[in-house]
Amino acid sequence: MARAPVGPNAMYRLSRLRAELKPFRLHFFPRLRSTNDHAAALRKRGELFAPAIVLTSHQIAGRGRGANRWFSAGGSLTVTFILPVEEHLSPLQLPLVAGLAVRNAAAKLTDNHQIELKWPNDILHEGRKLAGLLCERLHKADLIGVGLNVNLDPADAPADLRMKLTSLCCIAGRRFDLNEVLITLAQTLHRTLGRRSEHPYAKLLEEYNQYHALTGRRIQVQSIPGESPLAGTCEGIDDIGRLLIRRGQTLHRILAGTVIVGE
Repeated sequence: MARAPVGPNAMYRLSRLRAELKPFRLHFFPRLRSTNDHAAALRKRGELFAPAIVLTSHQIAGRGRGANRWFSAGGSLTVTFILPVEEHLSPLQLPLVAGLAVRNAAAKLTDNHQIELKWPNDILHEGRKLAGLLCERLHKADLIGVGLNVNLDPADAPADLRMKLTSLCCIAGRRFDLNEVLITLAQTLHRTLGRRSEHPYAKLLEEYNQYHALTGRRIQVQSIPGESPLAGTCEGIDDIGRLLIRRGQTLHRILAGTVIVGE
């Protein structure tokens, strides 16, 4: 496939973004170690007010869950959305709702509804990772970090990741305007998280289950580091977002953990 574009199409048009991202306030930085870390620092100093967006065109040390790191390169969207705390969502439920919003935005942009969710924080297409989320509740705000492969060519990724990644460009067969992607993503997140009566949590989880890539598959979940993982068949998620794993006659409900997918 063609490589990510170079020049005006790969750049952010800040005047357009500031106009079209409202009510989010845009904080743009050409280079950051981590958008989540920088958003947290700004918030702690009283320099960041929700709703806001911390955006960079070059992230060099993005964080994933636990000790994981985000890989990002040219053609990737690396951004953190800062929202007022949604008290009706626990910190462990937030990634599910935010992940559904990111999934729906990607499906809209590509006109491809085969995009799926992997509990608790990944978006996939045909088994390859399209996006990942890092959600944190800090300083009375919800931080939703999103790493979305937009015009990324998997050939540019490290060798061990090339067969594990995909991008909007790969899915749709065309390049995307990063500004348009960010605007669509922001609108979908704000609409999904900001209207409680229109989007009750139980209904969102029903929708999540429709696109859940793990349902029916043999998986292992590592809940506690150092302990043996729990292996079984995934039966989706329950009405509060816990992962359901059946092992023999017992149905286990997992609140948090790392998923390893079997064959």
